[in-house]
Amino acid sequence: MSNNKNIQINKIFVVGLGLIGASLCRSLKNNQKYEKIIGYDCDKDVTDFAIKNNYVDEISQGIKAGINNSDLIVICVPVHQIKDILHILKDFFNTEKIFTDTLSTKNTLLEFMIKNNFSETKNFILSHPMAGTENYGIENSKDDLFAGAVTLISTLVDQNLDNINSVKDMWQSLDCNVVSIDSAIHDEYLSIISHAPHAISFALAKNTNAKYLTKKLPEINSKGSLSDMIRIANSDPEAWANIFKDNQSNLIKYLDEYLEELSELKSMIASENIDDLVSYLKKSKPIK
Repeated sequence: MSNNKNIQINKIFVVGLGLIGASLCRSLKNNQKYEKIIGYDCDKDVTDFAIKNNYVDEISQGIKAGINNSDLIVICVPVHQIKDILHILKDFFNTEKIFTDTLSTKNTLLEFMIKNNFSETKNFILSHPMAGTENYGIENSKDDLFAGAVTLISTLVDQNLDNINSVKDMWQSLDCNVVSIDSAIHDEYLSIISHAPHAISFALAKNTNAKYLTKKLPEINSKGSLSDMIRIANSDPEAWANIFKDNQSNLIKYLDEYLEELSELKSMIASENIDDLVSYLKKSKPIK
């Protein structure tokens, strides 16, 4: 049961049982703060796996049925599926139901809300837990995936504080550090802290695979600096292609800036002046 004093949250419905959705169900089941965890996925093999492994209390036969039978609904589908889901959810906007999501980009969601005149919806709180692994699918889910993670919370309008607190309570019950962020800048920030690093990792892996790893030094990919940098290139290609496209303008802008930075570093390496290179590297240390 939630700690929120104004709204009683007993049943949580999770739509989409991939890595994030299944991990969320497992975490919520473990903390035992809520009465029932209900799951839904369009893949029967996935729902059978969830029931068999006790990741959920029950599986809903449909999304509308699950919404009707729950208090808080968490949308954990890939970004390219969100429009279809929103067409179902719209009948429940500005009702007593509370909605949130886990999307890495909010562009498609926000465009849908604006285009369909749902910008004043008060019961949809945007969420983004900064958690995950390079593996994907329900079989790679973890019951502690969100422990210690930052979860970003955004709102569409000046929403009902009780709705916001209900969503915050859920994430905080999983030991997340909840941070509020303007929905208008969410995708810009994520292009820097998540999407660009993934894009760079994919490019680095492709380049080294083609030129070195597959032919000359295949063993070198097991550990070391290169392994650390290309680890996330094992992430789901389809999911990340859709994330990149959904955040295209922000990602391209940052990658252009990154290429300029690489060009500057390349010039310093090529020059005879080591002092300038040392100075550059010192300035490049991460801010703690």
